[in-house]
Amino acid sequence: MSLLEIKKNKDAISCFEKIIEYKHDHVDALNNLGNQYAELQQFEKAVTYYDRALASDSNYIPALYNKGIAISRLEKYDDALDCLNKVLNKEPENIQAIYYKGMVLGKQKKYEDAISFLDKFLERELKDNEVLFHNEVLYEALFYKATDLSELGRHQDAILIFDKILKEFPKNGTIIYAKARSKAQLGEDSDALILLAQAISHYGKTIKKWAVKDSSFDKLKGDPKFKTIVK
Repeated sequence: MSLLEIKKNKDAISCFEKIIEYKHDHVDALNNLGNQYAELQQFEKAVTYYDRALASDSNYIPALYNKGIAISRLEKYDDALDCLNKVLNKEPENIQAIYYKGMVLGKQKKYEDAISFLDKFLERELKDNEVLFHNEVLYEALFYKATDLSELGRHQDAILIFDKILKEFPKNGTIIYAKARSKAQLGEDSDALILLAQAISHYGKTIKKWAVKDSSFDKLKGDPKFKTIVK
């Protein structure tokens, strides 16, 4: 986040705090204060404001939804799922809550359920089988679905999705790395090593650290080519 963006956040926080000085239970202001702190990556503080909004109105959907996202960023996945379920109980077609529920279920390693919710999201958001790649959330949903498929051992299905994303983002090191993992799991060692080298060429040390610790590459870690790539 740039210094200008931080200043904008701080200015917004100041405005919402003034509203709360006059009306301490103003749910919109409390929710928006939470959003500002979430943008600053201060998720615990954000949750305190969402909770204050919900204390005033327990059915206030924006605060429930935003709290679910913030808590998921704190890796409190059971609590995040509870918030998202409350949103979906009241708004079953809330497409963003459907997406985040799929993401959280994946974090909980409930991969089949995660894919089911991600598919619901994708079915609603795709038009004529063409991915709207200008929409970042769509790209993320496809990526999460592919990684969940990979965790289920459905590597060929995962690779099809990784390839679809790579047509639009051919230099995305994270996607290339994910594809390399699936190739390694399929025993396609040569392709896996080539892809790993490509991923490292884009994201460098970060990818090297991932690969060294990643059990997907265990069968390759004794290979001199692997050692050269990650050194």
